Amino acid sequence: MRVLVVLLALLALAAACAAVAAARPRGFRADMMARFAKAMPGARLTADPDQPLTILFKRADGTEGAFNLDTLVGYCRTASAADCAASKADFVMKMSRPHPDPTPASLRLVVRDRDYMDFIDAYAAKFPEKGDIAKYRPIGDDLYAVLAADSEDTVAVVGDLALKKLGLSADRAWALAEAQTRAILPPLPKPAALRKAAVSYPEQHHLASLLIDLPAWEKLAARVGPTLFMTVVADHIVFVGQVPDGPALEDLKQAVVDDCAAQERCISPHLYRFRDGRWVIAK
Repeated sequence: MRVLVVLLALLALAAACAAVAAARPRGFRADMMARFAKAMPGARLTADPDQPLTILFKRADGTEGAFNLDTLVGYCRTASAADCAASKADFVMKMSRPHPDPTPASLRLVVRDRDYMDFIDAYAAKFPEKGDIAKYRPIGDDLYAVLAADSEDTVAVVGDLALKKLGLSADRAWALAEAQTRAILPPLPKPAALRKAAVSYPEQHHLASLLIDLPAWEKLAARVGPTLFMTVVADHIVFVGQVPDGPALEDLKQAVVDDCAAQERCISPHLYRFRDGRWVIAK
């Protein structure tokens, strides 16, 4: 029995060590490249020499792009081995499929953070001939509204090449995406509701896009006051309420960090206030 116990302990330790190794950037990327190679026969996969968590690809049909693994590896650092494996499989399944061509009806505005936009900018710098890879505008300290095309499994950024195929100017596409996104979103909370309790929306696709309507939030903040806060730990999770500066705020900020770490695709680990027409990270 003692031998069996020791053997089980050694197996558990080996599994733990394997999980740690897989969470290291280049080891994690190598594992994901092997998975993508199986899912994308005929594609050329290249490890980005400048970004340890980026995979460059060129499909057999000539289309090119990049897979960014930052959010996925962050999730796997804290998730169980089973949850990490499931997330990896889901990521490969969705991302290995060719994205449908954008249509005017598929245009949306999504919210992403600075790290995401840094990845987009780094990729764009490698292929300047493609023009803007994405169209985006800042809405706060590290939050951005991004023009995208929605599909059943994925959301793809829309840049100059896609707009040319659609025959749309950037401004026209943005206005269309804004109207179509607003049409699928719930209204902002009422001041009276926020005075009673914080508001947690039912989860839905693109819920984070509520944050883009800055004029509406400015009106709400003016009525609620400076204690208004917002968190957006995922595309489908937005939490709004009131909390004064002090211990309660600090406790809530730590809770947001923990909640973000538990998400497969966290948008932001920060708690925000609305100041001077934009979202600012609460200090």
